[in-house]
Amino acid sequence: MASDICILLGLRIRELRTAKGWRQIDLAEEAGINENYISDLEIGKKEICLRTMQAIADAFDLTLAELLQGVESKPV
Repeated sequence: MASDICILLGLRIRELRTAKGWRQIDLAEEAGINENYISDLEIGKKEICLRTMQAIADAFDLTLAELLQGVESKPV
């Protein structure tokens, strides 16, 4: 069940990355972060800090709001 906010954000990042035709290493280089961290984010294994979220948004040329578009966790 993909209702966890980390999983949902990971799916959003993967969706944006694949739409650009980027590999994880491409996003990592654009955002200035580790490729393994990108992998962990995309599967919801790691939580993301605000600075890293901004770096990813910048890599996609998006605002934070645009990056988070459609990422909603349902209350438990």
